[in-house]
Amino acid sequence: MSWNPSNQTIRYDRKRAAQMMPIQAEIEKLGLPLVRFRKLNAIRNALEMQIEDGGDSPEVNKLLLDALRAGILHQVGESEAQAALQAIDAFEQLEAKRWAQIKAGTLPPIELDPDEILDDLMQEGYTLIYDQRQATAGCDRWLEAWELVKQMAAPDMRATDDFGRAYPLTQSVSNWISDVEMELGNAGLGDARYHEDRIRFAHEYLAQFSDTDDLTYLNMRRAEGEALWHLGRQAEAEAVYRALVEKLPDKAWAYIGWSDNYYMEHDATQDYPSAEAILRQALARPNLEDREDVLERLIDMYEEWGQPEKQSPLVAELAQLETRERVFSPVVRAKLEQALAARPQKPKRNDPCWCGSGKKYKHCHMRSDQA
Repeated sequence: MSWNPSNQTIRYDRKRAAQMMPIQAEIEKLGLPLVRFRKLNAIRNALEMQIEDGGDSPEVNKLLLDALRAGILHQVGESEAQAALQAIDAFEQLEAKRWAQIKAGTLPPIELDPDEILDDLMQEGYTLIYDQRQATAGCDRWLEAWELVKQMAAPDMRATDDFGRAYPLTQSVSNWISDVEMELGNAGLGDARYHEDRIRFAHEYLAQFSDTDDLTYLNMRRAEGEALWHLGRQAEAEAVYRALVEKLPDKAWAYIGWSDNYYMEHDATQDYPSAEAILRQALARPNLEDREDVLERLIDMYEEWGQPEKQSPLVAELAQLETRERVFSPVVRAKLEQALAARPQKPKRNDPCWCGSGKKYKHCHMRSDQA
């Protein structure tokens, strides 16, 4: 029987590729100079590439094995070559059995390791969600993948980096985790059961990978709070956000995530005063990170709320923070550009401060301008 080579990549068969390792080990034992070793290994690599990438056939593989035998005998005497030649013979016998099974139609399917199955599920999810626009089907794949992660994760794997080192995957586990959390939220907008899945996922993730960084912790708790809010469990959501800002009081997005539930429209009502109070609580923190994002949220909210008189000091503060290169909403950008254009270059100490506070410059922004 003759096989027509194919250029279609086949499933990588780890077990089959591993059967070639004794050949490499015996070639290494020959103690050849590096240049001569590389020549032999090039032939072996050619065979391994056939196996890994598809298109291999018994005829081509036999030619490569014969070439490898001849190359070894060319480099060393027959006596020294015996162990390497025996390793080649053993591999060829295994391959002969495999090709006979293919011919008879009895070749069993490739047995995948858990990390290979996980990789497949992750990739299928990305394809379904981003290429085929099938959000729920993609999330279902990812939930299967998450169940597998929980089975594979050892108790001492307290961070996703630990998991990634143990199981090298095509995708970064840390990036994938972030995508799962976000897409479960999107899927929940059409099917509420995915909000429940999002809550469970956030809890299980933080329980397994307890050494997570602050940003991931924040995103997981925000996801939990947002999902609870969507499910109408506002009191539980409020408790989650309160605990989050208590744990990470200088993370702006903890407050923004909380306030968005009042400000961003989930239903027919919007509670601007409550959203304002939360964002003002954030601005009261002198060391708040991402302060610009809170200022932007408030400026946009005041525009929608119909309270433009509250925008001026916030716009002035944005201008002071030198945020020219940041991307803001059109409303914020327009007001910021106006403030920057009208801002005095060098106010005197006793002049009114440029920010519109009514205070003298020396008692307001002078120190920060000189910093």
